[in-house]
Amino acid sequence: MVDSAAGVRLEELDEDTCWRLVASVPVGRIAWNETGGPVVVPVNHVVADGAVVVRTGAWSGLERHVDDSDVAYEVDHLDEETREGWSLLVRGPAEVTYDGAGTHPEPWAGGARPVTVRVRPRSVSGRRLVGGGEGDARSGG
Repeated sequence: MVDSAAGVRLEELDEDTCWRLVASVPVGRIAWNETGGPVVVPVNHVVADGAVVVRTGAWSGLERHVDDSDVAYEVDHLDEETREGWSLLVRGPAEVTYDGAGTHPEPWAGGARPVTVRVRPRSVSGRRLVGGGEGDARSGG
């Protein structure tokens, strides 16, 4: 176990690495603004055609508030014991569709999820905490 931050460094990730890591985990968090303020919810996703794709229910807050609006999508992986991990942020406009065409995730939650939300990236960024220990192990990639 790492006792302090000594030997741990933060490194920026290139866009290709970010996309590979986003695709390597099934769940992230999508954030948007509503009248009452920012909202962040966990959702499962897939990466398809250069976008993050999620499904949601009709009349959900996500469906009602994000079409053609800027959103943020965050994905991360952390190892508390080694204090290593990574965090990625995809930002851009969301597109809401109802046709069910294309690649989309199978929702984990029960109930109908007929609405597809695609986050088209304007920016993709990421950072990784890397330990100074032997082998310079890198979580998730």
